[in-house]
Amino acid sequence: MALRSCRPRIPLRVLAVIIAIISTIFLAARLYKEMRSGPNPYPRKRHDFQESADIQERADFHNERLDSKGRRRSILVIAHGRSGSTITGEIFNHHPSVFYLHEPLQTVERISKQNGSNKDRYASLMINILSNILRCNFSQAVLEDFDHFYREPSHSRASCAIGSPPLCPHEMTDPKWDLKLCLPLTNKSLGTTCRNKYAVTVAKILMSRIAGNDIKNILEACRKSKSNCQIIFLIKDPRAVIPSSRSVGFSSDRGSLLSKDGLRLFSYQNCKQTEDNLVFLKNLPLSWRRRILVQRYEDFAVNPLKVMSRLYDFAGLPVLDHVKIWLNKSTHPSKKREDMLIEGSPDFFMMDDASATADRWRWKVHPHDIDVIEHYCKNVMQIMGYIPINNDEDLMANVTTPLFSEDYEAKKWFPN
Repeated sequence: MALRSCRPRIPLRVLAVIIAIISTIFLAARLYKEMRSGPNPYPRKRHDFQESADIQERADFHNERLDSKGRRRSILVIAHGRSGSTITGEIFNHHPSVFYLHEPLQTVERISKQNGSNKDRYASLMINILSNILRCNFSQAVLEDFDHFYREPSHSRASCAIGSPPLCPHEMTDPKWDLKLCLPLTNKSLGTTCRNKYAVTVAKILMSRIAGNDIKNILEACRKSKSNCQIIFLIKDPRAVIPSSRSVGFSSDRGSLLSKDGLRLFSYQNCKQTEDNLVFLKNLPLSWRRRILVQRYEDFAVNPLKVMSRLYDFAGLPVLDHVKIWLNKSTHPSKKREDMLIEGSPDFFMMDDASATADRWRWKVHPHDIDVIEHYCKNVMQIMGYIPINNDEDLMANVTTPLFSEDYEAKKWFPN
């Protein structure tokens, strides 16, 4: 005799109805969720880099434990000029566990110029040199440029690591420290110091020096280096960045400073690069987006110590009291501005009131120029939470009203 099941049988027709009802409920819930969230103006797109990243996504998760033991950690601070990258770099430069390099792509540019490289060759050269630097491997050409750059008296404090033992006999805080006592740089001395003394390499990189102004090329250098790369993408209100950049010659346009066509072109280029790179990073796999931190300068200006803690936490570094004291003095100076140069070159760092620098454009930039910038930078301003003035003179003059919002689109794109 066949054994009967303890469970009552459900007629097939009833079962089909139940499945249909469940499917309908699931579909309705999904449609309701999509309607609530609204259309996404920045849908995920596939990139060439993402295809290779997708293949390695599982490997990236698998190697999370290996990163802390087997792969060197690197943090690349990327920004347009005049966006707060110098002081951000200095926050890392002052940490004793960091091997800090001030704009190593300047070295790439100088070597490229000596070699007569074109744009295509520059991209390959940049990826090759940067990937080796992230492995603490320094070619003779790089060493010669470093030795010239970091051994210049005005540049001597651009990297505390290169100016400290064992590369120099005394710490930079020691009164006996003298640049003339420092040894010439060699691949062995610099490479061994980089690998053995410092837990992480941090490099400041300006967007204008990246091949194609494309962060994708930086990630290619990271992949080639096989290091555990993290990216800090610094962004500042374009209404502050663009006029400041043009005033110091960072602009790529060939018009005069008064040229409205030049302002339009530079505004379009600057903001398009920022937007394209943000969307590219957004569309990376989660394993990569976990390694990306987007930081607004305005948030730093409001609370420098809080942002410093955020940066150090992202980098896995402890917050040290002497760095907090230095940063507080640097961003809240008591001296007159012209007396606030610290030791070393003013090209690298000047003390300044952080909150004042965030709003300085509001009374320095012509309203017509602001209108032009807002027109060409509308998308990236929306993504980053910058509030347009739209020719509102009262809003422009009321500096007690911040022109950036707490919540913004890009904040939702990355876990950090």
